Amino acid sequence: LIYTSGTTGPPKGVMLSHKNLARTAVNARELFNITPGDTAVSYLPLSHIAEQLLTVHGPPTSGYAIYFAQFPPQDHLVSNLQEAQPTLIFGVPRIWEKFQAGVAATLSQATGAKAKLVNWAQNVGSQVTELRNRGEEPSGLLAMQHKLANKLVFSKVKAGLGLSRARIMLTAAAPISPEILHFFGSLDLNVMEVYGQSEGTGLTTANIPGANKVGTVGQAWPETKVKIADDGEIVLKGPNVFLGYFKDPEATAADLQDGWLHSGDLGEMDEDGYVKIIGRKKEIIITSGGKNIAPKNIEAALKDIDIIAQAVVIGERRRYITALLTLDEEHAVQFAREHGLEGKTLHDNAVVIDYVQMQIDEKVNPLFARVEQVRKFTILPRDFTVEDGELTPTLKIKRRVVNEHFAEDIEAMYEE
Repeated sequence: LIYTSGTTGPPKGVMLSHKNLARTAVNARELFNITPGDTAVSYLPLSHIAEQLLTVHGPPTSGYAIYFAQFPPQDHLVSNLQEAQPTLIFGVPRIWEKFQAGVAATLSQATGAKAKLVNWAQNVGSQVTELRNRGEEPSGLLAMQHKLANKLVFSKVKAGLGLSRARIMLTAAAPISPEILHFFGSLDLNVMEVYGQSEGTGLTTANIPGANKVGTVGQAWPETKVKIADDGEIVLKGPNVFLGYFKDPEATAADLQDGWLHSGDLGEMDEDGYVKIIGRKKEIIITSGGKNIAPKNIEAALKDIDIIAQAVVIGERRRYITALLTLDEEHAVQFAREHGLEGKTLHDNAVVIDYVQMQIDEKVNPLFARVEQVRKFTILPRDFTVEDGELTPTLKIKRRVVNEHFAEDIEAMYEE
């Protein structure tokens, strides 16, 4: 029995059978070629389906060893990874974002010949990752360049992150920006996005080595049928689909119809069967003008701004779209140092606000239709936290709680 995270309503008890868990673990072993020689670090709550598969059901199925992170993991994860050097890594997007921010900040300090070396190595890494995503390997000059880049740059970055032995790196549980994945790909770290929910035993689709299309969540999981319903909802059927919700026949009947699990997610499927997530049906914003807007893509674009950590788009029954933003601590410190703002509060600083506005005008709004563009924003004085109830244990945003906690900031953006 696993409870849903409660991002769109009260948590529900998901009843998973032995077959659900066993078949999913076996299929993971076969799909990713997991062996007893692999290792992983457990750091997410064991109540989460991804951690259950990685830590509880995966090891007895495939025979690999598990290291348990020190608590709290946000203080010890990197040092634990450096000690364990696991081969299997699962990270929610916020983890990869924090890794990216730290590495980018370090690399940005390189100057002169070192900066040129880093840029050259990242260009080589991007080419090699692109080939491997198509199931190809570098040859000739590129292969030699890759070997040299690994010796001079990649190996050092990997060692610093504790990823020297990593061969399967996955992300799921929330949307991740393709820019983050491309960044790691440029450093010879090929992070692959997978998709699922507790009701589907955690896995519905997956990108895999040799078949990884960045910007999608991959193709259907083994033994699973996935299709897009007429209203755009992703539905699935297979041995991974749950039995129903515990003591909730009405919710079960709504989400499980003729053996097909209705995921609640909106998506698209390309000609090769790769699925792209558009947003949650329940999170679709309907403006006062009647326009339907999926907030997740806008939020992902906002989080591509280097000093932004979190973004929540607002607009339900409103005249226009606004956003609540939080600052990324590492990038904010670097920004303050570069602009002579050390010792000053940043969230309400004019220099910071002008910079974010410029980034939205130049890099975010041009990606969207006029009705989807961010008209106003507020930078909050603190980040969202699990302790304040704004994030789930896997760091997914609880919109309802955020809207309640920052109601005054939201209303201020709509005052005439």
